Amino acid sequence: MDNIKIAVIILIFPILLSAGIFTIPYVSDYSSNIITELAALQSGRWLWGHIISALAFGWAIIVSHYITQYLYYNEQNRIGTFSLYLTVAGGILMATGLGADGIGPVAVMNAGVQPSVFFEGSGMIITIIFMVGIILFGFGLINQIIGLGRTGVIPDIFVFVLIACAIIFMGFAALPSSMGLYCIAYLSVLIYGCLSVLFCLSET
Repeated sequence: MDNIKIAVIILIFPILLSAGIFTIPYVSDYSSNIITELAALQSGRWLWGHIISALAFGWAIIVSHYITQYLYYNEQNRIGTFSLYLTVAGGILMATGLGADGIGPVAVMNAGVQPSVFFEGSGMIITIIFMVGIILFGFGLINQIIGLGRTGVIPDIFVFVLIACAIIFMGFAALPSSMGLYCIAYLSVLIYGCLSVLFCLSET
């Protein structure tokens, strides 16, 4: 398989995700509807930051497909299929949650209503979607890392390091502030950047 092509496809995900996350206005406490509303008033950044982040998780599904194909090619069918189901389900939930969280407040504002009305009505639902989504996506990523370790793309020591990073990646989603999102962006660059480099090295 063309490992360089896979490496490039992998690298696009953290770039898109980081661009989206750092576009979203800073929120010190997402549990406060007032604080979140102040950020949402910057409607352009709020909308596009969430849309780009949602597109990133949509792209992550494509990444998962290519990684799964590589695992199939190297006779890791079972873990490839399992990881694909998890990352696709998690990616869809994350993209859905981000899209709704971005479009909802802006649509409400355009209707002449305060964004807090949206947050009060859908806050818990969106939070549950995010939490379930990031857990499924994270466990799918862990299984991909294990599978790639079995194929030799990831050296044994890096398997444990990347699994630890994936667990921390999931954990930061529980932080109800932009700092949690920033840490997710940094970790996505670290994890997927490493995977991209390792795929390039495995080509030689």
